[in-house]
Amino acid sequence: MRNVDDVERFAAAAQRAGWADPSEVDDCLRQGITASLAGDHASACAIFRALLIPMSDGDIDLGQDEMAEEVLSVDLHDCATRYLAAVYMTTPVEGRADALVAAIDEAYGLSYFRDPVEELQAALGGTLPDMEAFLPAWIARLEQDAKPVSQWESQKERWLRAAIGRRDGVAGLERIARTTRHPEAVQAWCDAVKAAGDGAKTLRAYETSAALVTSEGWRGGFLDGAALAAQVLGRKDAHTKLKAAWLGEPSLTRLLRWLFAGEPTSATLRKRAASALKASPTKAPRLVGFLNVLVGDIESAAQRLARAPGLGWSSSDHPGHLLFPVFAWLLGGAPTGSVRAELARVLLQPRDSEDGTGFAFLGEIGTKQDAGPRLSTPSVIDALQRAEVTRRLTAQERGVALTAMKAAATKRTDGVLGEKRRRYYGHAAALVACCVELEDGTGRASGTSPWAEALRARTSRFPAFQEALRAPLARRGPGSVDNPGTWTETEEDDT
Repeated sequence: MRNVDDVERFAAAAQRAGWADPSEVDDCLRQGITASLAGDHASACAIFRALLIPMSDGDIDLGQDEMAEEVLSVDLHDCATRYLAAVYMTTPVEGRADALVAAIDEAYGLSYFRDPVEELQAALGGTLPDMEAFLPAWIARLEQDAKPVSQWESQKERWLRAAIGRRDGVAGLERIARTTRHPEAVQAWCDAVKAAGDGAKTLRAYETSAALVTSEGWRGGFLDGAALAAQVLGRKDAHTKLKAAWLGEPSLTRLLRWLFAGEPTSATLRKRAASALKASPTKAPRLVGFLNVLVGDIESAAQRLARAPGLGWSSSDHPGHLLFPVFAWLLGGAPTGSVRAELARVLLQPRDSEDGTGFAFLGEIGTKQDAGPRLSTPSVIDALQRAEVTRRLTAQERGVALTAMKAAATKRTDGVLGEKRRRYYGHAAALVACCVELEDGTGRASGTSPWAEALRARTSRFPAFQEALRAPLARRGPGSVDNPGTWTETEEDDT
């Protein structure tokens, strides 16, 4: 077993050679961990400093491709944290803040510290010794560097906010939130107020926060928080808070929540959808098109779908991945085993992230709901049923919708084939097959669709696409393409 002098000699030799055996470095770092656990912070500090700093600077190569963790068995973050703890414990109180910042800079290339004080306490097994004397000095030291330079919180600003929260509590966090207006700082203030358990203060904090931030996604999240707080309080104006969230940062999730606030009748829901169209808080084609459907303006929604480009389906503004399955469900439901059943999955339940197809369907940026009380989100099909869209659908409107679906399927096919995006051939085939299922009004994939046959003939030089089309077009009943929901797509791949 090496002592401190042995480790320092080993580290010096490794620097001269420019490399070291990872297994030997593991042994040395374990010596440092053992010393730290035993409370021998002087030895731990010397061992970690001898190895971590040259590793961070790139003076010792361990043969890794990128990160040192690839070839080491020890936890480098644990080693770096114990190094900080050793520096803290071996430095006089008056110099600890400066020494800690310097040590973090030295280990910068090896680890990331979200809150050094919290991690030091974990490494030392409790509250930091001399915390009352250290915390003011730590805050003063961070204030030298933590100057706002953008709308986002820097690392040292985050450390400063955490330290002020420890010292001054909720009042300190509110001061930071109002001063910096950083979304992360504002969220931390709201979280602290909420944790205190005062519902009225929580509501006020969220509403104030929505006015503080400039990021639209975060503003919407804080408006959601206000609506939830009003709901928890049982306030009669809870539905107006949901409406404010929809108007403040429109999204499908917020629209659905507001439409269903207070268990509205079919007429009330349609009235709300009409007022949403009149208010025009968003120009997003998919949201406007969905509202068109709810109020019974099928022709306008169909025009939006038919005019949409064949590429860009991964964009949250593209109407295709919402309006196409909406029309499919309206025209033929979602019988088990059919293509439209696969496409309609995104309409059946609310989702906070991707729907399994690679599309962020109801997902939003900004704040996330925690494990406590949550805002419920009805499904798209819930809205279609409550608005009684199917019952009010005319034969002419059915034809208009199917024509738009065919146009969208054709554009999608031309788009993915034109760019040779093989991974998305299955999706284009699913759209075509869905139209064939609906074409004769019986929901049966006859395999004799002139439109589909013309499309297949025009794309005959793409054998992979032909293969994707063959199975669904040959079916003699409600059919589905082979795994139509397995294709994935990202904004970077489909623009």
